[in-house]
Amino acid sequence: MNDIENRGFLQRNVVWVVVLVAVVIFGFLLFKGWDKVVNEQVDSMVTITGNFSCLPLKDSATEEECTLGVRSNGGEHYALDISRIQDANTDLKAEDTIAVTGTLRSVDKVEGEEWKDYNIAGVIRVNTLLRTR
Repeated sequence: MNDIENRGFLQRNVVWVVVLVAVVIFGFLLFKGWDKVVNEQVDSMVTITGNFSCLPLKDSATEEECTLGVRSNGGEHYALDISRIQDANTDLKAEDTIAVTGTLRSVDKVEGEEWKDYNIAGVIRVNTLLRTR
């Protein structure tokens, strides 16, 4: 009798089991960063979180003042090109935690000499710059 009841339960709920499996697979792909990979290929935007800190200089360079950039949670340093921001957050201080969204350019693709003295992974052309916790 239990075998008949169990078979009937699966037949009646096969649609819900398939939906549940599809949701679990979609959630797994979303959790693994699948959406970020697709987003980077479509519009090449990145979001980097880390600390607002001084950019490290290369060994041969000397500078008196600190040029601020972002040190990512992964330890890489990025210069910030804020020329496209109209309302820049002016009350940021060194070591504030920030999130930066923009277009990332590698150091070898950056024109000019502005960033040549810094040991950085790239330059972010900033769209948004927010203080986070």
